[in-house]
Amino acid sequence: MYFKTKKDLWITAVFLIMICLCILPPIFLLDFKVIKFFIPFSAAIFMAWIWLRTGYKIVDNVLKIDYGPFQMKVAIAEIESIRNVKNPFIDPALSMDKIEINYSKCKTIAVSPVDKETFMKELFKYNANIKVQTF
Repeated sequence: MYFKTKKDLWITAVFLIMICLCILPPIFLLDFKVIKFFIPFSAAIFMAWIWLRTGYKIVDNVLKIDYGPFQMKVAIAEIESIRNVKNPFIDPALSMDKIEINYSKCKTIAVSPVDKETFMKELFKYNANIKVQTF
């Protein structure tokens, strides 16, 4: 099952501003040197890739996390606990409203699916021993 990432409005604005800042100056400076186009456009493509290709998939007892060009797999059987968090730290999430996943004895990752309830239910289908932490 595939879960889209939740996208906060302020993060959307930051991404769009950064992409525009990478694309617009080389176009309007009219200095057509390859390196001056390549570096900013590469940065813009990288940011757009992250923006468009962040999501989470649960397949065959594995949580697959896509974050632009980066991919990660977490065996659901290794997940020990989850908790809701709101933090600005960089994770494969485009929202501050996240689910922090603790797995494999001290490893942590945070995700921000749009439908958090269904996401957690899917995790529990594969591992009923996951603890839900509250503060």
